[in-house]
Amino acid sequence: MSGVDTISKGDGSRIGRARRLVVRDDETWRALWAEHAGSDVAPPPVDFVNRMVAAVFAGDVPSAGFGVSIVASRRQGEHLSVLVEERRPPAGTMAAQVVLSPFHIVSLARFDGDVRFDDASTVELGVPPGGPAIMPGRRRAGRNPSSTGLDPPIAGALAYLAGPFSGALLLGVERTSHFVRFHAWQSVMGLGVLGVLAVISLAFAFMLLVISPTAFWTMLWISVVLAWGWIMLWAVCLVQAYRGRRWKMPIAGVYAEKLANR
Repeated sequence: MSGVDTISKGDGSRIGRARRLVVRDDETWRALWAEHAGSDVAPPPVDFVNRMVAAVFAGDVPSAGFGVSIVASRRQGEHLSVLVEERRPPAGTMAAQVVLSPFHIVSLARFDGDVRFDDASTVELGVPPGGPAIMPGRRRAGRNPSSTGLDPPIAGALAYLAGPFSGALLLGVERTSHFVRFHAWQSVMGLGVLGVLAVISLAFAFMLLVISPTAFWTMLWISVVLAWGWIMLWAVCLVQAYRGRRWKMPIAGVYAEKLANR
């Protein structure tokens, strides 16, 4: 793993929504700093020839005890993984009821390839620096908290319970757990698209009934296959999420990972 140098860290950012981003040029850096600290505060200098900036913003939180930290970066095959640790006050803890916006901004060695933000708790112990990438199907939820108050594996499984509808609901309430947001996006994009295709093919089947019985049966079988595919994907995703795993659907899983990182 590689270390990171803190530029600024605290709980008073002006950025009120959860964001994770990388900056590689002065213009973008000045714009981000102005949004974060105000246009009247000059941004700290960064040598963008050799360095880049990684920033995580937790968004507005309702009390003290929340926090976010970038703990390290790590090469994972062709991409760079920036490891993020998020915390929240334990259940039942008395904390000051005040709106805060935790953040952590760091500089690290410049990397011009794909950069991804991952939960620090998903790193497998015993893998040396520069070791093999963590396979998506083997990454676990760890102890990263969920703003729903549920354990991340349970919240992740609930994202699939009612298909894309529960996924959309979780996206509306989940603000801290990348694991839960990943499964919620995958539910919306993967199960949602497949379900729409199944419904459309069934509708076409009945439209073709008056034209050609052969076309009707063909489209009907296509809709049945899509429906069974939806059910099998739904079951696999629900079980994998409950086990704390980030199992990815083809295509949809890749986009869900990117959207969860935003």
